[in-house]
Amino acid sequence: MFGATPRLRLLVILLAGILAISVVAVVGIKKKEAVDPYLHTSLRKIATGDTLSPGFLFEIDAPTFEFVRGGTGVVRDGNVMEFIVAKDLETMAPRLAGARLGVRKVFTPKPMHLNLQRIKRNGAVEADSLPLPYPLVLPRLLSANQVDLQAPGAALPEIGWDAAAIQDAKLSYMPQKEGESFRLVKSAYERFAYVPKHDLPAERRLNPAPEDYAWYLIGAKGSLQVVDLTLGGDFMLHLLKSKELPLIGAFTLVALQEDVAARQIAHPVIGHVVGMARLNWFEYANSYVQGCTAR
Repeated sequence: MFGATPRLRLLVILLAGILAISVVAVVGIKKKEAVDPYLHTSLRKIATGDTLSPGFLFEIDAPTFEFVRGGTGVVRDGNVMEFIVAKDLETMAPRLAGARLGVRKVFTPKPMHLNLQRIKRNGAVEADSLPLPYPLVLPRLLSANQVDLQAPGAALPEIGWDAAAIQDAKLSYMPQKEGESFRLVKSAYERFAYVPKHDLPAERRLNPAPEDYAWYLIGAKGSLQVVDLTLGGDFMLHLLKSKELPLIGAFTLVALQEDVAARQIAHPVIGHVVGMARLNWFEYANSYVQGCTAR
């Protein structure tokens, strides 16, 4: 029994040494800090592609929104216009001042836009994994070679509701032969409005639903109801209206009101409705916005 003591003592010493080394090793290894996947940069650098980030994740100082409606917001950096999207962005936007926004740069659907994913303030994350809006509303932006800048100009706002004006508009803007295409013309409207449709039944007029509204182009003596408008085009019309900017673009007159009695009715805001038109494209800043679903 006494002969085994030195061996046991040696084993105990070896185990103690191994334990001490293990403790030192564990204590000496510093915990690896998590790397923030969002690269802080400017909106302009994101838009121009000057800065790259794995996963296209960036962090930007909260911008001043030029316009927000629903889940889509427009921001500007000089002549650079970008879209930021998030569920309930219209509600969140006033509270974002002073924060840093974590965004993902997304290329489809076009145009390129930023999905808001994280809100950080004073170094602390306030919200993360923010949901996207549905449906996603983005305008389709066209290049100069995608629009007919040589289309003839026309005085669409001068179309009146009397018989002579309607006949003149029919000869000037409507197809004259079977199979002939509708005529694309450029024009401008100082006044346009988003109101309940003029021909709603009386019971729906008292409590209109969102789908009961339409845009009207308001001229001196008559107005045209806009039809076949894209969701993105609708968004941008609200932007123009909020900034009290004129509507300048290309239009197609697709129908005229043949019923004299209907033309004689002067509706609130929009006056006499004389027909329907498609808004093929319109201008905003340095961009052309596709407004019509049928091209």
